Amino acid sequence: MADEEEAVELVGSGNQDATAEKGTSTLYERFDQWRTHRYILPRQYKLQTEEDTRKYSLWSVNFMITCSAINTKMLNPNFAIMCNPYSGNDESFPDTSPFGFNSATYFLPMCTLIGVAIASIFIGTLSDRLGRKILMLVLGWISAIGSIVKYFTRQTFWGFCISNFIFGFFLGNLPIGMAYIGDIEHNKKKKELLLGMLVGCFVLGNSGGGIIAVLMADVGLFAPLWVGAGLMVIANILSHQYMIEPTKDVVETPVDIEDKFTLNEDDEEIVRPELIDQKTLWNIVGGALLDNIGSTGLFPLCLSPLALQAYYGQFVAVGEDPIMSVLAYQWLSVCVALLVIPSTQMTPWFFERLGVAGVCVFGNSCTAIVTGLLLMIGAAFPATNLSFGFFVFVMYAGFPFTVFSQLTTGPMLDAIAPEDKIGFVQGLNNASMNFGMALAPWLFGLLADATSTQAAIITGICFSIGAALANAPLMRHPLMGKQAPKPPPQKRILKGEDEEIVQKMLSGSYVDPELTLEIAKHRAKNGLPTVVPRVRPYAEEKENLSILAKEASETFEFRRELADRILAALSNGEGSESEFSKEEFVQFLNTVTRGESVSQDQELIQQATSDLGVWMGEYLEDNGYSPHTSSVLMKQMFMTAFPKLTDDGPEINEDNVEEYLIRQRRVMNSYAEHKKKTTLLGTFARSAGGYHGHGWW
Repeated sequence: MADEEEAVELVGSGNQDATAEKGTSTLYERFDQWRTHRYILPRQYKLQTEEDTRKYSLWSVNFMITCSAINTKMLNPNFAIMCNPYSGNDESFPDTSPFGFNSATYFLPMCTLIGVAIASIFIGTLSDRLGRKILMLVLGWISAIGSIVKYFTRQTFWGFCISNFIFGFFLGNLPIGMAYIGDIEHNKKKKELLLGMLVGCFVLGNSGGGIIAVLMADVGLFAPLWVGAGLMVIANILSHQYMIEPTKDVVETPVDIEDKFTLNEDDEEIVRPELIDQKTLWNIVGGALLDNIGSTGLFPLCLSPLALQAYYGQFVAVGEDPIMSVLAYQWLSVCVALLVIPSTQMTPWFFERLGVAGVCVFGNSCTAIVTGLLLMIGAAFPATNLSFGFFVFVMYAGFPFTVFSQLTTGPMLDAIAPEDKIGFVQGLNNASMNFGMALAPWLFGLLADATSTQAAIITGICFSIGAALANAPLMRHPLMGKQAPKPPPQKRILKGEDEEIVQKMLSGSYVDPELTLEIAKHRAKNGLPTVVPRVRPYAEEKENLSILAKEASETFEFRRELADRILAALSNGEGSESEFSKEEFVQFLNTVTRGESVSQDQELIQQATSDLGVWMGEYLEDNGYSPHTSSVLMKQMFMTAFPKLTDDGPEINEDNVEEYLIRQRRVMNSYAEHKKKTTLLGTFARSAGGYHGHGWW
């Protein structure tokens, strides 16, 4: 007991009351418990601190979005057969009245997409309030059940349409996924990339559903619904296991020690507004709606009915072998969506050069151009194998560029969304997209039935042009237009660096040589070149040359001592207690001067070299050397003052690194010793003047 009281006395103060002593004792007992008791770290903290946890969470979200898209477009290749009572397939609907073939074919997918569009208006806001994960799981499980229910309503056209509409409400989870990325990623470039990948998964899922339908053509028109239900079950299990609900206002990008430095600039980190810019919001949503309507002219109208009639229907009608079979048509229609993969890879390159809004306008324009070319080939040219080849080539070569406009809407809306409205704005985006994809094909089908296929496609081209014109004003928006080009890493402060020190280096001011080496070392670890200081004009430094000369001693002595330490370490050889090998040091030197992950900026080198040459010339002229009349002498003096450090060009290798260090030490040593007797100005003349008595004169 006495020992216990003594322990308490050591921890606390003698005049504490009993309650305080009890509290202190309880705290230390808890410390002891933590050593032996099992504990569970809340998963949201792992999402903030562990890169793998964050990666698996994103993968589960992407897979859920992909599976939902598969279920949304699962039966699209079969709709034309379902709605044709004379197709010869027992599972075709016996009657689609009051619709004709074209309008009925497009009415079926419209039912699903209308449900998705209506739900998208509310789902984003609900996820802002209830949480991303819980709502994602609820929608996923109901969608799995919905696929089974739809299979058992396949006997009638209207029964199947109603089930598609009802369960379409539970397939609109894309806004949740986009909002989730907005929650956990705060870097602008990475966010744009992740959003592009998510939309890519969505479009890829649309294609994947069609591929499943084509592969299961012999099993039945509606059999793929069972596959869709199974995929949703798997997606729900994975999301339940790996998806982590983010903590609001806390989540930051996990620290990755292998990651490179990122730019420490205002536009790299997302600064969210407090209120939504309503004008910009509806400009984006309206442009997206026009774009989705216009895209209908390209796909599906250019395939069905244009290509289907030109390369299949007209041949079958007269009893001839068609150029394109039904199976080929199905594969063309489902595989074209796979081209969104190269689109997602190309968009970051285009974003940097055109800005997000500029890429959107470019995508709208490409949609109009590609649609026009396909219309000309399919309607104006004779239907031959050659023209069919050109048709397929233009569609597949041009489609990746037409998708750009759909990949830009998400990043544009995210840029104007406050923290608590991310789901809301992405829901509006998804709603406009699905309303366009739902209504446009059906309305264009009615237009094609009433007039002609060509008239419907031309109308789609007009909508694409209208979308480009509507989105053009966004190119002037500061967050969506083309961003000002950033300076190379050698000319900017990197994240994690001391801003004050690096800024002094960049400005050309004197910085302690040890600190300069520290900056170079940290950059070399990340494969980046060191800072290239601004060469201040001579006129700017003319009055402060004495200060510059005074600071030289410390630099010379530090460089000499550094060379000494490196040479001593290298001389110990491999396997010693040396802190580095010759190979490591060579790599460090070349990285500092050129960089590994960043290509050498020759223009930057030439500019710095030229500026330094101008400084030298102005100094000589201002101090009585008359370089214009004694250029040969000046060259001789410079060569004497700056002897060669390498014989084989500027690159350092293992063969010349030791000689390089020895020569550098010799130069630094002569400067350091000479500096003890004179100023840097005297050194400038007398280092060469060793051959000329007391000066060049």
